[in-house]
Amino acid sequence: KKNLFTLPRGKAGVQFIKEMTRLIYLFTDQTAWRDQSLSMLHVFIPLMLQKPSANSKAKNNAKFLAARLVKWSEGDLQSLMDEAREIQVRVGESLKRKEVSCHVAFTRLMLLGQVGKAVKLIDNDSEVKGVHKLTRPVKTVLAAKHPDGRPAP
Repeated sequence: KKNLFTLPRGKAGVQFIKEMTRLIYLFTDQTAWRDQSLSMLHVFIPLMLQKPSANSKAKNNAKFLAARLVKWSEGDLQSLMDEAREIQVRVGESLKRKEVSCHVAFTRLMLLGQVGKAVKLIDNDSEVKGVHKLTRPVKTVLAAKHPDGRPAP
């Protein structure tokens, strides 16, 4: 799940677009910053639009964007990176909690004998949808998981 908010309307949104445009012009106008401008753009977008919290509102997002744009224009990249790292730590913790709660829910459903619901719970969180094509790597993995059986006595 992406941790980016949509671009807010108003001054902060306009300033964001202006800075993005400036970075693109650094590339297209053959300036001394040409080699770094696209890299800066790739860093700029997620750094500016990162949600401050999972449930942040649009008004707060606009305030955070405005503050980040000020830091960017002042060249205070260290504080921007510190803020981004702090947010990523919080996101990681919440993902771990979600994973643990998913395990607890699965176990509870299995103990209650609701196997169908438990399987649906797993399938909903899975990023793999449908049946894999039987390629050589898939076949190798399946063979490793299901070794040859012993002959019957």
